[in-house]
Amino acid sequence: MTMATALVKVMGLVGVAVGAIAADRHFDIAASLAGALTPGTKATANDAKPAVAALRSVRVVAPKAAAGRFGLTLSGRTAPIEQARLSGRATGVVAERRGEIGDRVKAGDVLVIIDAPEIRQQLDRAKAAVEQVQARLVLAELTLDRAQELVPKKFLPEQARDDREANVAIAKADLAAARAEVRRLEEVQGFQTIRAPFDGVIIDRQVERGDRVTGDFGGAGTYFYNIARLEKLRVEIDVPQSFALKVTEGTPAKFTFAELPDRKFDAKVVRTSRSIDQTSGTMRAELVMENTDFALPAGLSGQVVLDVARDVPCVLVPGNALVVRQGEQFAAVVDAEEKIAFRKVGVGRDLGAEAEVCSGLTMDDRVVLSPNALLKPGDTVEVVKPVS
Repeated sequence: MTMATALVKVMGLVGVAVGAIAADRHFDIAASLAGALTPGTKATANDAKPAVAALRSVRVVAPKAAAGRFGLTLSGRTAPIEQARLSGRATGVVAERRGEIGDRVKAGDVLVIIDAPEIRQQLDRAKAAVEQVQARLVLAELTLDRAQELVPKKFLPEQARDDREANVAIAKADLAAARAEVRRLEEVQGFQTIRAPFDGVIIDRQVERGDRVTGDFGGAGTYFYNIARLEKLRVEIDVPQSFALKVTEGTPAKFTFAELPDRKFDAKVVRTSRSIDQTSGTMRAELVMENTDFALPAGLSGQVVLDVARDVPCVLVPGNALVVRQGEQFAAVVDAEEKIAFRKVGVGRDLGAEAEVCSGLTMDDRVVLSPNALLKPGDTVEVVKPVS
């Protein structure tokens, strides 16, 4: 045997021995793992203890009582308590125009005078016609008086007397018609002078001196002046159906404007439409507010806060205490056994930081703040110090 062959054999025997040792080592490790996993084996001091599930901590809050009345905020716009668009019924040329936008006028003040010479001429003719008919009536009455004397003496037939009686009746009728025509033309002549119908303010003007106007002036949105009463203002609001029954005549309100942040104006509901609009689902209501100092113009938008009484008592909870599940609102509460229950709630108004809950909660409940989405009914929880 050569030296090389002997060396190869020795190396082979060494490899077999090493493999056997490794196999024995793996067997000992596997046996150790099997013993650890086999039931009934005794645990050593270093074995891990099973973990205990920790209770979920929650913060709770007690609901607060809501006031017996609340403010219902709606948008509104001021309007004159009364306004009139003045137009004319006489045809002619504007001879005078008195008053400008913003002027205050009194009832009966002359604002426009229309020059219409043809109306004056027609009136003169009508008055002359009255005098003519009066003369015919006088003559007819005289002839009738003579007939009354001659018929009994057989100097005139009764037919002649009847004719003269008819002439008197006709003359009287003609006189009445002539006088009626005079009165008509006097009325038309009166239309030449346009007067203010009430104390107010001129808010618009559409006429100038020298304009020719016709008797139908005022159609298609044309007028001489638009006069409004501004010592009181109307406010029209649309009340949602859910509050329609709470807003009645006499309901007080406050009106605020962004342009006047430091002032609140008193108003009250004077009438309602008593009908819910099918399209908008709202009821029209009208308020009246004093404006004796003319501080507010018509057409100003603002916020109306109605002082409305509650039908049922409500409580206030933070807005983050409510959750929506399957399209309905719930609140998570902790019962006496420290378990979670979900209550379906009826929310009156969303106030932002808080919400009014009018059903489903009482002031004795412990309401969970920001309930975790993993919370389920019946879960036992640990209550952290309540939030006051």
